[in-house]
Amino acid sequence: MNILEVDQSLLVAISSFLVGKSDIGDAVVKAVAVYLVYLLPIVLVFMWFRFPVWRKEIFLSFFATVLAWLVITKSVIPAIWFRPRPDLASIGIKELMFHRPDYSFPSDHATVLFALAIGLRFFGLRKAGNYFMVGAIAIALCRVAMGVHFPLDIIAGCLSGLLGVLITFSIRKYIIKFIYNPIVKILKKLRLA
Repeated sequence: MNILEVDQSLLVAISSFLVGKSDIGDAVVKAVAVYLVYLLPIVLVFMWFRFPVWRKEIFLSFFATVLAWLVITKSVIPAIWFRPRPDLASIGIKELMFHRPDYSFPSDHATVLFALAIGLRFFGLRKAGNYFMVGAIAIALCRVAMGVHFPLDIIAGCLSGLLGVLITFSIRKYIIKFIYNPIVKILKKLRLA
């Protein structure tokens, strides 16, 4: 059995465990997979305005997220390897929502969510990072259960997020000097910081 067959078997196992047991359970899985993802950026914006002393850490985490998502996940990896989304009909998984048939590897959602969670922890906001990590894991698991991604898509998204954080950490002084400070200066003039 090769790695892609193992990946598909894990998808089927996770899906059969979480989906198709009850309408309420399916609704919860769908809500977590589709809607919880919007809560985490809202929490990040709330943290920006509520806790000004954390702004550098929040900004660095956000920068790492954008770097991981736009550069690594959206540009580099799909140019190297294209993997379509799971074919739910062929593997017998109940479809809870339609998703456009684009690339599956790596997961955009996993990249963004894990980059935020890892970034917050890495840049010193451990408690916030832990909460974001719980959200990231729940969303990722539910997206696999719904058949939107294979488990390896999630793992690759997590690794993309980690890579974005590591790159950001290595150039953080330049990011703060040339990007963060000018943005905060403008925001202060607009009375948004």
